Amino acid sequence: MAPILSVNELAWKIGIPIARLRQIGKSVHKHYRVFPKWIAKDKVRTFRVPDDELMDIQRRIVQRVLNPIGFGDEVHGGIRGRSAATNAAVHRSQNCVVNLDVKSFFDKVRHEAVYRMFRHDLGFGRDVASLLTRLTTFRSLLPQGAPTSPAVANLVLAMPVDAPLASLVQDLEVKYTRFVDDLTFSGKDPRRVINVVARLLSRRRLQMYRKKSGRKSKLRITPRSRPQEVTGLLVNASRTSVPRKRRDSIRAAIFGLRSLMGEAHIRAEVRSIHGRIAHVGRFNPGEALRLKRYLSSTLGEHAGSSTF
Repeated sequence: MAPILSVNELAWKIGIPIARLRQIGKSVHKHYRVFPKWIAKDKVRTFRVPDDELMDIQRRIVQRVLNPIGFGDEVHGGIRGRSAATNAAVHRSQNCVVNLDVKSFFDKVRHEAVYRMFRHDLGFGRDVASLLTRLTTFRSLLPQGAPTSPAVANLVLAMPVDAPLASLVQDLEVKYTRFVDDLTFSGKDPRRVINVVARLLSRRRLQMYRKKSGRKSKLRITPRSRPQEVTGLLVNASRTSVPRKRRDSIRAAIFGLRSLMGEAHIRAEVRSIHGRIAHVGRFNPGEALRLKRYLSSTLGEHAGSSTF
């Protein structure tokens, strides 16, 4: 896609009047709802969700401005037709897998990096880059909860990280994929790229995790003799599968239904379990069938009644 050089062209492309775009851009913080959400027992993440009007504008920006730019084959997160499963599939049956991610990624992608991406990496006009930066950031951060954030994140890393890595891994016969801020390398000896990644990320003032966060190391180097996990899936064999610990957690959740009180709580938990079993079914159909039978047995004769 040719660079967008004027705000007039931007407004025409996304179908929103210039005056309204500029007005929202000047007070964009008023169009967000900020709230914390527990994503693990000991981890809270802050979400910043735009209101309906800004949400519509951002979706138009994604569909008509960002997606047409295109993304490299190594990028799997936030792209139609690609997923955590396609990301993991690249690394099946490899001698060694290296997983790493970017430290506090969304909070560390500042508006300067977003502006530099639009202005210098993509060649957009100065006013266009400035307005798009205001419309896709919140208080100088890349907001989790905005529909533009995954695509912007992918583009921010495309030139300074993905492009040089694509060339390097080809020479080293290493496979490389990225799922937003999760980078995975695999092959005979992918460890050689770790220090290179650290230097490349620093170009956008980003850092990779090197130390442990809690009990789980953010930088994992896993030989084939141990379970190799990529975006939540095991890749040791020629087929991806759901790790046993995740399947066991579903079985534990089914057992826990026995102690739940209240129809609403039971209904919500059963819906969640059904969704988790469906995920297992994509990769381990036999295990999914066994979990369904266990769920049915646990619910007993009331499995099809209004009680559940």
